[in-house]
Amino acid sequence: MTTVSESRTYATLRLDVPHPGVCWIGLNRPERLNAIDRQLGEELYAALEHALAAPDTRVVVITGEGRSFCAGDDLGAVEEHLRGVYTHSPVIGTTPDPMYLRIIEMLVTSRVPVVMAVNGDAAGAGAELACAGDVRIASSRARLGSALVNVAQAGGLVMMSRLVGVARATEIYLSGTLLDASEAERLGIFTKVVEPEELVEVTLAEARRLADAPTAAIGLFKELREQTIGQPLHQALRLQNAVHIRNNAEVADAVEGATAFIEKRRPRFVGK
Repeated sequence: MTTVSESRTYATLRLDVPHPGVCWIGLNRPERLNAIDRQLGEELYAALEHALAAPDTRVVVITGEGRSFCAGDDLGAVEEHLRGVYTHSPVIGTTPDPMYLRIIEMLVTSRVPVVMAVNGDAAGAGAELACAGDVRIASSRARLGSALVNVAQAGGLVMMSRLVGVARATEIYLSGTLLDASEAERLGIFTKVVEPEELVEVTLAEARRLADAPTAAIGLFKELREQTIGQPLHQALRLQNAVHIRNNAEVADAVEGATAFIEKRRPRFVGK
């Protein structure tokens, strides 16, 4: 049976299990500000696929090594792609899908909570990646956004607007600058901002808390979230009720939660 702690090595990632159930992934191309080329994209996708298939994974953490979280798609690889050279292209094979797109889909729809430890700048696709976390803890040195408008490119809307709304996401795009950490926290993009030397400790504490939470119920909540976005009220409420019924039928931790509440003790969840 696959486990999250199963030994695997990657050239562009650092993987660790600092607490049972916590899969900690560090993007490890610091010399390129952790920009996404084909190798990093493929390795991150494979690492997440492995971690999320492991029954003992209760939370995933993503951060960056060095001074950047993720500078977006690797511009050198993009330039090669535009010349018809696809060796390092951040696009998947012959499809129009960039690597970050499928990685974000995997994270947003995953069965476990995802924590982003934003240690430095998150730009372009890196900002989209950061916004895909369920919790986003940032260093006070971090910045987030895109300068796409400065190079006549459209983008940076979908994930950003889920957090701050379309009007604010438009404003951020049109600014052509990166938000500093305090502004991103004020807008609700960053869940919490801490000093750089505190980032790992605070993120690990949150990851440990989530690893001890009822993971299966969280997975159903995330599924409900994706099903109800944009739905009319009557439909959304019935979808919510259907998931509530499934929760009682499928989530073993629901019994423990109710029992612990009645007995006035802390619940002992197993994530099933």
